[in-house]
Amino acid sequence: MVRRICRANADGRSPKRIALDLNAASIAGPRGGASSASTINGDSRRGTGIPNNELYIGRLIWNRLTYAKDPDTGRRRSRLRTGQEQVATAVPDLRIIDDTL
Repeated sequence: MVRRICRANADGRSPKRIALDLNAASIAGPRGGASSASTINGDSRRGTGIPNNELYIGRLIWNRLTYAKDPDTGRRRSRLRTGQEQVATAVPDLRIIDDTL
């Protein structure tokens, strides 16, 4: 499924079209339900979404986010760390797709 999504993305299909195609083929999303455009697209800055997940090309990113409590609301907020603070580890055994897609 990951290869199929990345290939469609590389071919220029929109995340919405990819999600509709997956749903039409009765392929469940990551949590078992229908896929949506945000499931496919995610957030490229945070490395979420299937085409943005570096684990699929054999690279695991550690320390990507930091969490702090918002003093106004008391809720925990995530913040993206800088590139120097993040740690990348090669895990070629987990590579699913070629990073040229």
